[in-house]
Amino acid sequence: MTKSVWMFPGPSSHVAGALGQLTECGATRTAILDAVDTVAAEYGWEPVSPLLLRSADEASPQHMGHLWLGFFVTSLVLAEVLTDAGVPGDTLVGHSGGEVTAMVVAGCMTVEDAARVLCERTRAVDESGLPPSAMVALNAPAFRVSLLCEAVADGTLAVSVDNGPDQVVVSGLIPALEKLEALASALGIRTHRLKIPSAYHNLMLGAAARHFTDRIRHIPVRAPRRPVYSPQLQRMMAGPDDVRKLLAGTLVLPVRYREALHALYDDGARLFVECGARQVLTDLVPQCLPRAAEAVPLLTGRAQAQLVAQLARTLAAEHGTGWEMGSLLDPGTSRGTPAGSTPVPDADQTAGQTGSLREPLSATRARTPGPGRPAVLTPPVGAAVSPPVTAEARSDDLPAEAELRDRVRAAYAQALRFPTDMVEDDTELEGELGISSLQRTSVFVTLLNSFELPSPEENVQIFKYRTVAEMAGLLRKLAAAR
Repeated sequence: MTKSVWMFPGPSSHVAGALGQLTECGATRTAILDAVDTVAAEYGWEPVSPLLLRSADEASPQHMGHLWLGFFVTSLVLAEVLTDAGVPGDTLVGHSGGEVTAMVVAGCMTVEDAARVLCERTRAVDESGLPPSAMVALNAPAFRVSLLCEAVADGTLAVSVDNGPDQVVVSGLIPALEKLEALASALGIRTHRLKIPSAYHNLMLGAAARHFTDRIRHIPVRAPRRPVYSPQLQRMMAGPDDVRKLLAGTLVLPVRYREALHALYDDGARLFVECGARQVLTDLVPQCLPRAAEAVPLLTGRAQAQLVAQLARTLAAEHGTGWEMGSLLDPGTSRGTPAGSTPVPDADQTAGQTGSLREPLSATRARTPGPGRPAVLTPPVGAAVSPPVTAEARSDDLPAEAELRDRVRAAYAQALRFPTDMVEDDTELEGELGISSLQRTSVFVTLLNSFELPSPEENVQIFKYRTVAEMAGLLRKLAAAR
């Protein structure tokens, strides 16, 4: 049976207002936000809720640490949506700070304690006294980037993140990074300076890692109750000691995400679902893996939040039953036998024993998870399809008909990894090209985002729009109605 993976991105997936329109998980969203807001207050920070429930223009200025708490909360809420729909997740994998999210979903820590881990992580870096440093992404493979770093001959540079054959991130002090950027530019290699204001995943943060480890030593952890692959440890996490090792090394160990994807694929994973507010990790899957691997972004923007639950139900209908548990965030109700707790090891040793567990947040809320069921988007038998709207009849601000169809065609071709010329205006997307309902839904969401169209009513029967021409007509109807 095909295995599926839930992917948890890091801070680059943060989107202000990402949870504002997520209407089908109000109780879950509120409970998680309340818990994280409480922890933020412990550190003297303003609440995180306004940052995630309002638009960027409406939200008040935030502490830099809110970037880390924002993506964390968003991913947890989306994981609950998948759980309620019954979407299977055979393995969990996180990217950078997303590894903390994966550990919560796996039952290793409570929501509150994981939020404290992220706050202490931020505080340790802020207090590190490190000279001005940053991170730069390069459009080149890791081996070539390593050679560039050697050519710069500055010991502060480190290959911190290997995302794929053409996406590698280097961290270091600003002067060294400027030399690296100049060298890359001379060789025709594109670079992009990230907004992260420090050299994460670099041995320069060794002292900060030790302080961080000391500060979280009291936080209890338990063994993962669901399979978790760690790109930083480069293996499956087996027990509480591994949780401690990962936490102790989180600031200094490199992120080998490309290798993680290959390892998961080799283990039988074919479906990769991203629990984040962008397509950060989704785009890496086709870059690293064969065509058999399918990547699905769960939430691609604020405007499409209303479709998240529908997409999750489609995933459940196509890929079977999910976890047998009361709540994804409650370790006490999930599969497996709880393991004892261990202490945080020294950052240099990454091993040790300690503490007792306290009740997680979700143990205090009562709700019934929904079973896996067919998506609401499935059309009733005999439903009629409105004919495509012609260019002459259009009363919207979409492109001209030929351009609109080209963009629809390109979206389906990309999803199927087919040449664009294989997808003609009247090609049967399912009958001739074999597109699945999951791919169809994912492309539909992408098109809505691309044209900034509103989410349709639940009774919109997208599976009855079988060709590029018919889908273009549907988009025109939605545009005209907004």
